[in-house]
Amino acid sequence: MKNKATISFEVFPPKNKEGDISSIYRTIDELAKLNPDFISVTYGAGGSTKGKTVEIASKIKNDYHIESVAHLTCISSTKEEVLAMCQQLKDNNIENILSLRGDYPRDDSFDKEKLEFHYAKDLNTLITNEFPHDFCLSGACYPEVHTDAACFEDDLKALKEKVEAGAEYLITQIFFDNNYYYRLVKEARKRGITVPILAGIMPITNSKSLLHTAKMCGCSIPYQLSTMIESYYNYPSAMKEIGINYATHQIIDLITNGVDGIHIYTMNRPEIAQAIFRNIPTVLKELNHE
Repeated sequence: MKNKATISFEVFPPKNKEGDISSIYRTIDELAKLNPDFISVTYGAGGSTKGKTVEIASKIKNDYHIESVAHLTCISSTKEEVLAMCQQLKDNNIENILSLRGDYPRDDSFDKEKLEFHYAKDLNTLITNEFPHDFCLSGACYPEVHTDAACFEDDLKALKEKVEAGAEYLITQIFFDNNYYYRLVKEARKRGITVPILAGIMPITNSKSLLHTAKMCGCSIPYQLSTMIESYYNYPSAMKEIGINYATHQIIDLITNGVDGIHIYTMNRPEIAQAIFRNIPTVLKELNHE
């Protein structure tokens, strides 16, 4: 990131009753052909798939020879559990961690008063102290403000604390209006947050999933995109085209305006990322200064 803007992908461990994750490697086979700078792997909170995160991230790094980033959440973990996970990552030659608070468990027995971690900055501090030279930490940020923040200013203060605790770059939550990203970067720089801020882009190819994702992530749907959804809600093939092309235009605009990097949330669908790459091969070369 010191030398160029980056292009990267996010994948997640597949969930099924058998615990078989072999399908993820077919996904990575295809994504690897696009020559990403790194691939991040999400973390299954509550023990569901978190053990698979290390396995997948390790294969990406050691077998595919692509830099991998392991997500690590802390909200329901003990310090001992976090340190054990970090040691496991280190033993597998994984050098990058996306440090996250994570969502509160829906379990009624979960007690918020007995937490060992309250924020991602607490996780950063622990890892930096216990593994001072082993990991490059990154963090999440929110163009349209974190749902727990009272206002944009408070969110920026928390973001600065996260960076000061060790986050060396940031990846945004998804957004569909690039102006929110530009505002975030502008205001972050004013407050002395100088680390790279990568734009998180999710190509939404299904009307229902778009509405669900927007609600879950707290991001708004611009009028233009909303109109398209209303017009083609019952036409899956058209919605797929719209999702790919809308994300493509977002990426063109971001690259034109000097984005630090593009991070595509693939939802384990490599064909979507491939379609975007086919749309703008020359623009993506510009991103990499080729």
